[in-house]
Amino acid sequence: MPRTGLSPEEARQRAVEIAVARIRENGFVKLRLADVAREMGVSHAALYGHFRDKAALLDAVTGHWLREARARTAVICAGSAPAAERIEEWFVMRYRIKSARALSDPEIFYGFNDATESERPVIREYMQQMRRDLSGLLSEAGLGGEAEAALLEEALASFLHPALIGAGPKPEREDALRRLLRVLLAGLAASREGGT
Repeated sequence: MPRTGLSPEEARQRAVEIAVARIRENGFVKLRLADVAREMGVSHAALYGHFRDKAALLDAVTGHWLREARARTAVICAGSAPAAERIEEWFVMRYRIKSARALSDPEIFYGFNDATESERPVIREYMQQMRRDLSGLLSEAGLGGEAEAALLEEALASFLHPALIGAGPKPEREDALRRLLRVLLAGLAASREGGT
């Protein structure tokens, strides 16, 4: 087996980069580990040392994109604006990221949708982290916690679920998201004030 001169982490990253390029060129479904290994200059078996199968490589591709997306929403969470405003911007940013990716990178987005539909561990972990982030913002705003975060995620699924989101972003969808979220947040505030 030829040596790449890369550390294990660098080799994994290089495999993800090659996979992304191949997915963009040939489509998500046509990705093959053998092709990635060949382009890296390693044996097919050597690539199995980093990824147990094609699904694991696809998870790494999805995970890479989700880490980039979460870095953008984390900036909003750490911001200094009032928590209710940050909640709105957090949801809007998620909508923008996903709808922009659906438009600009449809094959990668297709993979994200497939991973979501299959409830892959990479998606479950991402959603747990996002739920924690949202719960923290809701708690800071005095609007609840994890149960309310789950409620908001469910109520706004048509703006965020990859199977339902359209290629965009579209200003009218973003406006509708903002309006619906404001209604939901007002309802949460009223229920907290009323003790229900």
